[in-house]
Amino acid sequence: MEIIPAILESDWKNVEGKIKQVEGLTDWIQLDVSDGLFTDNKTWSNPHDLFGVRLNLNQEVHLMINNPWESAEAWLASPAKRIVVQVEALASPESVKFAEIVFTAKKYGKEVVWGFKIETDWEPYKELVRDPHARVLFLAVEPGRQGQEFNPAVLEKIKSLQAAHPRVKIAVDGGINLENIKLVKESGAASAVVGSYIFNSSDPKTALNRLVEKVI
Repeated sequence: MEIIPAILESDWKNVEGKIKQVEGLTDWIQLDVSDGLFTDNKTWSNPHDLFGVRLNLNQEVHLMINNPWESAEAWLASPAKRIVVQVEALASPESVKFAEIVFTAKKYGKEVVWGFKIETDWEPYKELVRDPHARVLFLAVEPGRQGQEFNPAVLEKIKSLQAAHPRVKIAVDGGINLENIKLVKESGAASAVVGSYIFNSSDPKTALNRLVEKVI
């Protein structure tokens, strides 16, 4: 299982500082972007900042925002390798905006991950996950804030999607720690996105290594 550290901060300076804490320890980092509308919390949100740093890790950006199609191209044109788009922000499973975002991602040679809140059923969006290369992120908490308690209901969602579409790569985000990460892996998730357990630790490197050791 892959562990992806998640950074949710209000300004770029803090984002950059946390990146440096885990650089060299992981292949991927997730940068959380909230607009204060889709969520109740506003974060750093400037894709141009990514051009100003040289990183030895891949970046994905989790867009927890309204109207994500309006800024998707700016993020896809940045050094980020992929973006996570919340399906709830696109009105309905039939929205043409899904295809527009995928088209833009392909133009830049990037990937799109489809994000689902804990209460959102994936089945109405089955056309998105039928693609053998599809990636999905299930939230185990409410979007926009770190430090929340893990909702075990996400485990059944993982099992359900994995059984129906075994090729889909599933990530789980929110409330993951040393006590529950093995359950997440055993349910079928390919990666765990972890924020507060790592960065609220007095030693982020040790915290990250403990998670990795737990799921080897």
